[in-house]
Amino acid sequence: MKRTAGRCAVILLAVAAAVGAPSAGAQQVLVIDTAAGRVIIDDEWRAIRTMEDMPLDRTRGILYVTDAEEEEEGVMAFSLETGEWIRTIPTPEGDGPRELPQGISGMSLGRDGGLYVAGFVKVLEFDPIGRYVGNWHPHAGMIHGVCDLGGQPTAVGYGGVVRRAPDGASERFGPGIVDHRTRTTKKTRDGRVTTASGSPPRIACTADAAYVLASSGEGADSVFVHHRDGGVKRWAVPAELAEALDDDCKVQVEHFSIELPCTTWPRYRKPHLDGQGDLVLIGHDVEVPGAVIDPETGCYAAVRKPGKTFDYGAMNVYRDSVLVFRNVAWGDDRGRATLSSAANRVSLHPLRRVSGEPCPGMLPSVGEG
Repeated sequence: MKRTAGRCAVILLAVAAAVGAPSAGAQQVLVIDTAAGRVIIDDEWRAIRTMEDMPLDRTRGILYVTDAEEEEEGVMAFSLETGEWIRTIPTPEGDGPRELPQGISGMSLGRDGGLYVAGFVKVLEFDPIGRYVGNWHPHAGMIHGVCDLGGQPTAVGYGGVVRRAPDGASERFGPGIVDHRTRTTKKTRDGRVTTASGSPPRIACTADAAYVLASSGEGADSVFVHHRDGGVKRWAVPAELAEALDDDCKVQVEHFSIELPCTTWPRYRKPHLDGQGDLVLIGHDVEVPGAVIDPETGCYAAVRKPGKTFDYGAMNVYRDSVLVFRNVAWGDDRGRATLSSAANRVSLHPLRRVSGEPCPGMLPSVGEG
């Protein structure tokens, strides 16, 4: 059972009471200690897609990713301890029962360590050692994510949230989800034109609720909590994740300088559960990649980088650390660089508390920075 809190207990009620209400300030601020930790994967031939879901099997110590070098083969599983390749789970494109017509759109750990892999129209299910179990057509419009809700796959699309019932039928609950993504085009100071667009809805589940992160052209703005009885609450995202960005994100990648439009790609975050009952919103951001939230109380910890940079994303919380994916970058002889959304280096770095008091029971082993 999730622990209860004392003085933080009113925060979630205040946030949920009004649509779009601002969140209270962070109870604590954590920083990613990039000077400590360990490297898991460091391979120049890897091109791990950081815009897609990367589930963690915390019990078995496995990281699941999609890699551009292996995209025709399927989902790759790596050891979180050694970085060694464990297996590749075939998810070819096609119309067969074990295939996805338009490729992968989302992944999630399933019951008992299995894996759900969503395409845009159906979900494939695999057991804990990667054997195919079956498929499911949720009929939720275009599917952008999947999770496990009470032992059954649950998908999110613009048609709403749909769960597979134990008899194989589909259970729809909550209202439909509107696609309000926008596209932003901007010219950098050296004359290059860059374009960014809003991200599709993403989903994470507990045993009885689905958390849907919806975003717009200005970044993630709401978390919708869908209950199976049809009840829906709307939270504003933590204030630190909604702060205004500068017109240009000028960052250093090694010895190269990059100017980026501060639109939605720097704000691309995803919802996860941390294995302790807390909701994590985390991903790409120049300065504040995410937050860890107690869904019972609303008490949360803001997660910050030690400095302003865009050459890596903080993509998941594992125990008392953050899983960091460093983006592939290359430059020219004029000091200009191109930054990819794919990563070839994965590392684990501890979190340090730099201010505030811990939320009760949250990340108990995190120390002072």
